[in-house]
Parts: sequence; C-alpha cells; structure tokens
Amino acid sequence: MKQILAVAALTVMTAGASAQNINKFVISDEAAKKALIKNEISADTAEKITRACVDFATKNNIAVSVFILSPTGEIVHAHRMDGQVPINIETAELKARSVLYTRDSSHTRANTVANNLSLQMRWSVLPVFPVSGGLPIIVDNQMIGSIGVGGSNKDEECAYAALTSVVGPQPPLAGPTPQPQQPAR
Repeated sequence: MKQILAVAALTVMTAGASAQNINKFVISDEAAKKALIKNEISADTAEKITRACVDFATKNNIAVSVFILSPTGEIVHAHRMDGQVPINIETAELKARSVLYTRDSSHTRANTVANNLSLQMRWSVLPVFPVSGGLPIIVDNQMIGSIGVGGSNKDEECAYAALTSVVGPQPPLAGPTPQPQQPAR
C-alpha cells in the first residue's frame, strides 16, 4: 500500500512539474486587450530564452545570433553575440520567419526539400529558409512565437536547449537530413 501511495504521489508531482501554463509565457491580459491577441510570447520570456541560448553558446564555445518573433512576425527580442557577420544575423531571422510560415521547424523543411530539386525550385519563391536552427515556441499545444538561431554548427541544439530550459517540453527535433540518392549502376 505504501508503494502504491508513493508511486501515486510521485506521478502527481512529476505531472505538475512538467505541465506548462501558457499564462506564464505570454503577454498580460491588459497588453492582450491593446494588441487584440492573447497567445503572444512576452518580452520577458523572449529575453529569458535568448539568455539561455547565449549561455548554451558560451558553454559550447560558439557564437550565435538569435531572433524571437511573435506569431504575427514582429521581433520580440533579438541578440547578436560578438563575432557574428551579417549573414549569421540574417539567417537567424530567416529561420524564425520560416517557422511562422510553415508552423514547424526549419530542419523539418530542410528534410522535406532534400534531394528534391523540383520542390526546392517551387519553394524558392516562398518565405521559407530550409536550414536547421528555426523552431516553433510551443506552450500548452499553442505556438506563441518562433526562434531562429544562426551563426554556428549547433544552431538548432542551442534553440532547443533554451526553449526546454525556459518554457518546458517542446516537440522532438527533426531527424538527420536524408543523404542524396546514388543513381543505380
């Protein structure tokens, strides 16, 4: 009986610890009335995510640029670490914007177009940058914004570590990009 109670208590504590509360991460009710949108990432949350990403980058001896966008595409927070060149900054924003357009990770889109020249050409006119490093910010099964990280070889890992440390569990990362098919001989 004691074991059953202990397991039940642990289950309740674990469920409470992993549960997300969207109201902790979005703009206040007063701000939502002015903006006419509720499930929009708050500036405070965006800054915390950015800080967590910069901490990850520092620990991994890399430099990154970070963009966090609202669901409507407005910049909520942006940061460039020292040593970033213009293309690092631009790609970070492109990755975040791609997520808003597709509603999934930029890595998932990279996997979709890999080895498909026809699809790559069709997508070239869309505002989608199919390179890993852009992720949706999901809380309580709602996308409250997007993050784009550019400038390193660990952009997606940086974004994911930051999101999970600040807002909690996120959708799993996309698998490896498919390798090119070799023609039959």
